[in-house]
Amino acid sequence: MSHRPSGVETLECAQTALTGLPSSSGHASFALFDLDDTLVDRGRAFPECVRGFCQRFGLGADVEAWLREAMYERAYQEDFARLREEFAVSTPVEELWLGYCDVMARAVSCAPEALEGLERLGAAGWRLWAVTNGAGDIQRAKLARTGLLPLFDAVCISEEVGVRKPAAGMFEAAGRMLRVEDLERGGWMVGDSLEKDVLGGRAVGLRTVWVTAETEPGTADHCVRSVAQAVDLMLNEGGAGCV
Repeated sequence: MSHRPSGVETLECAQTALTGLPSSSGHASFALFDLDDTLVDRGRAFPECVRGFCQRFGLGADVEAWLREAMYERAYQEDFARLREEFAVSTPVEELWLGYCDVMARAVSCAPEALEGLERLGAAGWRLWAVTNGAGDIQRAKLARTGLLPLFDAVCISEEVGVRKPAAGMFEAAGRMLRVEDLERGGWMVGDSLEKDVLGGRAVGLRTVWVTAETEPGTADHCVRSVAQAVDLMLNEGGAGCV
C-alpha cells in the first residue's frame, strides 16, 4: 500500500500543504471523505464492539443494553463516567474509554476497494481529507487500525475543531488545514449522510457524492453504492445521477 505524506493530520502541521492541485480536466482536485458508514462499517461493527467491550471488562447484559442505546450514534469519554455512575463500575473512566476505542477500532473494517480507490486518487495528485464527527481518540484509532490514516493529507474531527457537520465551520476548518480557502474550487464531499455530508457540503460549494442504496440522488450531485464507485466517478467526472 502506498503512503500519503506523514505529519499532516492536524492544523498545525499543514504549513507546507498546497492549495489544491489541478487535475487533467482543469478542476482543483481535492476531496473530503466522511468516515463512519462511508469508509468504515461502524453501524455493522457497533453491536460486535459493545459485546467485546463488555466481555473485556466483565460487564453484564444490563450494561450491554445500556451501551447499545446510549452510544448508538456516537461515544465520548464522558459517556463512560455516566456508565460508572449508573452501574457502580470500579474501572477508571480513562481505562474504560481507551478499551472501548480499541475494541471499536478492531471491530470496524474498510473495504479493500475503498483503500485502493483512495490510493488511486492520491496517485493522481488529489489532496484528501477525512472529515468526521466524533471524538478524536476513537476516530483516529479507526483510521489507524484500518490503514486509512496514511492515505489522507489531513484529518478533521469535530471534537478537535469544536464544530460538527453539517455546520459550514466544519468544512471550513478542514479547508484551512490544507490552505484551501475556496472550497468551491473543484472540491468534492463523499459521505453516507444526506443531511451532514450532502447538504453540509453543498452549502459551502462542494460537489457531493452520496454513498447510499437509494436510486435517486435527491439533493446530491451524484449517488453511488460504494466509495470505489465514488472514486471512479470523481476521476472520470461523470454525469449527474446514480451509479
